[in-house]
Amino acid sequence: MYYFIVNVHGGSGKSFILWNKIKKILKKRNVEFENFVPQRVGHAAELAKKIADIDERDKKIVILGGDGTLNEVLNGIPEEKFSSIKLGLIPSGSGNDFSRGMNLPRHNYKKALDLILNSKGDRKIDLGIIKSDDEGALFKKKIFAISSGFGLNAVIGTSVNKSKIKVILNKLNLGNLSYAILTVIALFSLRTRNIKIRFDGGETTEYKNVVFVAAMNGYAEGGGIPMTPDAKIDDGKLSVCIVCSKSKLKTFLMFPLLCIGKHNVFKSVFIRDFEKMEIESESPSISHTDGELFGNLSKAEYTVWKNAVTMLV
Repeated sequence: MYYFIVNVHGGSGKSFILWNKIKKILKKRNVEFENFVPQRVGHAAELAKKIADIDERDKKIVILGGDGTLNEVLNGIPEEKFSSIKLGLIPSGSGNDFSRGMNLPRHNYKKALDLILNSKGDRKIDLGIIKSDDEGALFKKKIFAISSGFGLNAVIGTSVNKSKIKVILNKLNLGNLSYAILTVIALFSLRTRNIKIRFDGGETTEYKNVVFVAAMNGYAEGGGIPMTPDAKIDDGKLSVCIVCSKSKLKTFLMFPLLCIGKHNVFKSVFIRDFEKMEIESESPSISHTDGELFGNLSKAEYTVWKNAVTMLV
């Protein structure tokens, strides 16, 4: 059985149009399915839990929506139920960074649907986990499929979904530009921090004047910005991009190279893989998971969950 979770509001209404087309294909091909429509923020997680609790050995959950809907679904499935679920995605959001990391069709719903219906269901991918017992954390723990940020990128990531700029650009099919525009706007009110970081139980290193820390499962966030260009979603590791700078002007000039994945030419940019990363900041900063607010934190722990979920690709 295929269980479709359809965010009809995704992509500024694009998902609603796509779902009507997809339903016709499913009925024509005699595919057995049920569909569920989230009605509010957080409802996709509730629906995912409801589906996960169905007494069925091989459940296939297919998401029609964007990265935010995917994040809700992943965090709604109880961890012990992941082994009985296969997950598919027909991307219809504005950023669609998870589909980039998976090399899924982002502008062809028919191809994306064919991949799902013809999949052997044998590709497993990693997920990231952030934990924090900080008083500013809204959650003790969350899963992320794409990225979890700390600092400027988290401020931008959590602002994009509320931005009128995003709504306008989505209607022009330019939604991925909203991250870049809001970054430039926010950059000049930037506050940097000194942050201590420990990788994989090793020695603690202090990074000064940190602009942001981006913990990545895929290679890109923010509508295709390749924070960690060599990251792979199924290599058993997460990657991190740390950017440090005293100068707002230098950070601004760095941004075009960041957009094309050439930012590692700067000595103030640090990129590496890890399985566990512990960070502690001198002052709290906004943190996100896949663009959704996680809290205002001074400390957090990031770990990789290897082979966490089976994808229909």
